[in-house]
Amino acid sequence: MIRVTYLSQTSEPLSADGLLGLLTQCHRNNTAKGLTGMLLFGNGTFLQSIEGEAAVVDPLIERISKDPRHRDIKILRRDEIKERQYAEWSMGFERVTESTLAAIPSLRNFGLRNFTADYLSTHDDVVETLLDRHRAPHWDPLIRELDARDKLIKELRTELASSRNDVEMAALVLETVVEVATNGRLDEAHLEICRSTLGSLR
Repeated sequence: MIRVTYLSQTSEPLSADGLLGLLTQCHRNNTAKGLTGMLLFGNGTFLQSIEGEAAVVDPLIERISKDPRHRDIKILRRDEIKERQYAEWSMGFERVTESTLAAIPSLRNFGLRNFTADYLSTHDDVVETLLDRHRAPHWDPLIRELDARDKLIKELRTELASSRNDVEMAALVLETVVEVATNGRLDEAHLEICRSTLGSLR
């Protein structure tokens, strides 16, 4: 298996409806192809890590590079891996904002203005910090003697990450409904996305 982490910019401003459509496509396709990963989006910038079999990941990255929604794609890493770091996510998602960044103590001097492909491509430590918060904890036989408190903390962190992802998706669905309803474009496809998201939250 491999893990590829890349950066790209949106070719044009991406609406909530467009972002939701992109995520829905990722969830559907990734599940079918055995891919997992995490997508962070903010300030017109994508930071994504995708993991799975090389025969699937490499062609996907090639298609993304030709996707008109992306430009200036920069591959940060392509690593051979033995285990997944995002096993829980067919495609986890976080919308990066000033408030989400402010909640990361080690990124006190990093603001949304810095969430760009140019900045992140030269600051590996920031990329690692942003992605590390979503990675599944590794279970090493040498640390099986961890006490119950540490185990509980890990479980709570996993639940919190899952809840945060659900909230992000629900907020994006609501924003999309408001956006398309205002323009009189609400159709059955949008309602189906709402039903699907609602089902995943129950």
